[in-house]
Amino acid sequence: MPESLSVLVVDDDPESRKAIRLGVEDMGWAAIEARDGEEAMRVLREHSLGLVVCDVWMPKVDGISFIKSALEARPDLRVLAVSGGGSAPAALSLKMTEMYGAFDILYKPFTQPELIEKLRILAVGAS
Repeated sequence: MPESLSVLVVDDDPESRKAIRLGVEDMGWAAIEARDGEEAMRVLREHSLGLVVCDVWMPKVDGISFIKSALEARPDLRVLAVSGGGSAPAALSLKMTEMYGAFDILYKPFTQPELIEKLRILAVGAS
């Protein structure tokens, strides 16, 4: 598992972003935050990142569109999709994110230990 890693945290909900950022920082990694997929694409172009934790349902550019674009630009990127369900059932969120290349999904509400475990698994093989 890498000792130093930059992680992009994408979520339109400030409390969810904060919880994910704290989990990333608990791993000893740097976290960069974005409010939606549009802002996340700008961050992706400007920073060297190993992991992305991305909410699925967001305004402007949703997580599914962002994941698809991000992985087209950076196929080596490892993505953890986060979903509270939004307007679609959780199983549909999972299928859609898997289809576009997310490595795994974490359902809201989640605990910090659940997030940390997903981050550990995701970090294996991350650049």
